[in-house]
Amino acid sequence: MKQHLRQELKNVFDAPQPLHKRAFLRTLEQPKISIPAFILTQFGYIRRWVWIVSALVFVLSATGAAGLSQDTVWVASALMPLLALTVVSESGRSQNYEMAELEMATRFSLRSVVLARLGILGMENLIVLSLLLPVETARQGGTVVQAGVYVLVPYLMTTFSGLWIVRRIHGREAVYICAGTAVCISFLTMALQGSIARYCQAGSGMWGIAAVLLLLTGTMRQCAGIVNKTAAV
Repeated sequence: MKQHLRQELKNVFDAPQPLHKRAFLRTLEQPKISIPAFILTQFGYIRRWVWIVSALVFVLSATGAAGLSQDTVWVASALMPLLALTVVSESGRSQNYEMAELEMATRFSLRSVVLARLGILGMENLIVLSLLLPVETARQGGTVVQAGVYVLVPYLMTTFSGLWIVRRIHGREAVYICAGTAVCISFLTMALQGSIARYCQAGSGMWGIAAVLLLLTGTMRQCAGIVNKTAAV
C-alpha cells in the first residue's frame, strides 16, 4: 500500500525533464579558481575569535615562561585545550548552525570547505606550538621531547574528545560540551602535573611519547570521520 502511494505521488508531482539542459549550462560563465586561491578565501570565513584565542594562548604562554621561575611549561600545557577548542569549534560549524545543506549547494563541496578550514587551523596551531616549544624548553631546562609531551598531550586529548563529540552530537549543545571538556582537561593538567610528569618520565619518556602517538592517531581518525560525514550529508 505504501509503495503504491509513493508511486502515485511521484507520478503526480514528478517534475518534467529539463530541455536543452547541457546546452544551457555551457552558456554560463564559470570562472576558474586555483586550489591555493580557494584556501586563501577560507581565511575570511574563520571567525575572528579563533585568531584572538590563538594569539592569547601564545602571548600568555610566552609571558608565563618569561615571568615565572618554575613549572612554566605547565602554564602552556593548561592553555593548550583552549587552542585545541578553536579547531573543534570550526570542524562542526556547519552542522551546529544547520547550514550544511546550504553550503552543499555552493560551488565547492562542503567536504572541500571543511578540509580547507581544518588544514588552515591545523597549520596555524602547528606554528604556535613550534614557537612555544623552544621558549618553554629554554626556560624549563628540560628537553624538547619532554616539553613537547607536556604540551601535546592535553592539546591532542582535547582535540580527540572534541571531534568525537562533534561527530555524535549536533547543534550548539556540542559546542558547550566541547568547551566544558576543554576546561576540565585544562584544570586536570594543572592539578595532576606531578603525576603526569612522573608517568611521562618513566621509561625514558616512552609513556609520554606513546600517549602522544596514540592520541595523534585517534585525532586523525576523528578528522577523517568528520570529513567523510560531511561528504555523506
